[in-house]
Amino acid sequence: MQPVTKLKALVFLSVMTSCFSSGVLAEEAPREIRLGQPPPPAPKRDQAEVRAIERFLAARQSGSLDRSRDAAARRFLAGGAKVDAATLVGERGETLAAFDFSDAAIVHLTSAKFLVPVYLLFTDGNGRVTRSRDEDLTFEGGRGGFACSSIKVRSAMSWDSGEVSKTADRLHAREALDRADDFLRTWAKRQTRQVAYSISDIYPDVPAGIVIPCLRFTAQLGKRGYDVVDMPLMMSKGPNGYELEPAAN
Repeated sequence: MQPVTKLKALVFLSVMTSCFSSGVLAEEAPREIRLGQPPPPAPKRDQAEVRAIERFLAARQSGSLDRSRDAAARRFLAGGAKVDAATLVGERGETLAAFDFSDAAIVHLTSAKFLVPVYLLFTDGNGRVTRSRDEDLTFEGGRGGFACSSIKVRSAMSWDSGEVSKTADRLHAREALDRADDFLRTWAKRQTRQVAYSISDIYPDVPAGIVIPCLRFTAQLGKRGYDVVDMPLMMSKGPNGYELEPAAN
């Protein structure tokens, strides 16, 4: 072998040895293969539309807290919209405790008209949930911005606690139910936020206890959205009747 050829062979062997020792020629990780184009990102919602929805719902909430503010809520309605007070701010004695909607649910009907589904939660004067309502709101744009031209109630649900009361009577646990309601009313009065509560059931717990499932809602006044906590109240019967177990506080 010629000196030059021998030198080339040694260089080649040196490079190959280095490659094997460093793992360069090791099997490569499989590559992701994508077929077609990735879906386009969701369009960013017009914040003017979002603000118009939230302001209208906030005005309705304010009107439910103080009926003298009903006129302020009506200023957000388009000229031809006819809406009765019960639809706009709730029945007498009710408060619009919370409301919510999703930006992604906004549907554009025309370039200056859109529809959005909203959810409303009403309470009585003590904070107990009385009913909820699903609505479709239609907004139209104008010189002064967007105004609501239509409120369509899609569904409404009464949060009646009559069945819970009947079960409590059957279990001879009316005292436990009343104690739970007193506790939740006191909790609601202590809060500085918008709050609501609901008692959904009552059932016995061995050996001499009662479980009362309930929901507690909290929301910020004038803002969409709310938090809800599912926290059952545990009642035990002692010498002085039913008492709330400390863990429920």
